[in-house]
Amino acid sequence: MRHELLLIPCLLLAWIAAGWDLRIRRIPNRLVLAGTVMGLLLQGVLVGTGGFLAAILGLLVGMAILMPGYLMGFTGAGDAKLMAAVGTFLGPVGVLQAGLMSIVVGGIVGMVFATSALFRRQSVSPWSRYGLMAKTLLYTGRPLYIAPKEGEVMGSKFPFAVSIAIGATGWMIWQWPLAFG
Repeated sequence: MRHELLLIPCLLLAWIAAGWDLRIRRIPNRLVLAGTVMGLLLQGVLVGTGGFLAAILGLLVGMAILMPGYLMGFTGAGDAKLMAAVGTFLGPVGVLQAGLMSIVVGGIVGMVFATSALFRRQSVSPWSRYGLMAKTLLYTGRPLYIAPKEGEVMGSKFPFAVSIAIGATGWMIWQWPLAFG
């Protein structure tokens, strides 16, 4: 029963953030802060000192998972903060696994976005840009980033909170028999 009291609010946080991100391409700081405080408090009350420490470590691991993506401009600050808030509920190992699942989901969604440009005439395809970056890496051994062109499908903001919500939900479904069975 303790686990359910941690996972249900985590799901609510992740999916509410996903809805906001889909609608306005932003995740409100108030929502993330409320989720973080709730995760810390619930862990402390339901599990005790060990739970509170797990929540703090989960927060740090969650932030660390998406911080490189944020620093390179692939994700937004709200995404990194949301993953940190999710970490307060799932703890360090749980948020690491859920975060990796979220990154895989985000990669799949990103490939669908990129592939959709092949079938939509009005959008600029990213594939020639990707090819040039790959050739540069192959010939020089150095990575080269070329920013998306105006109108390119990969230049639009991507609601990564949806990937976080799917990844966290997938992790919970995967863990359900282990945690509650």
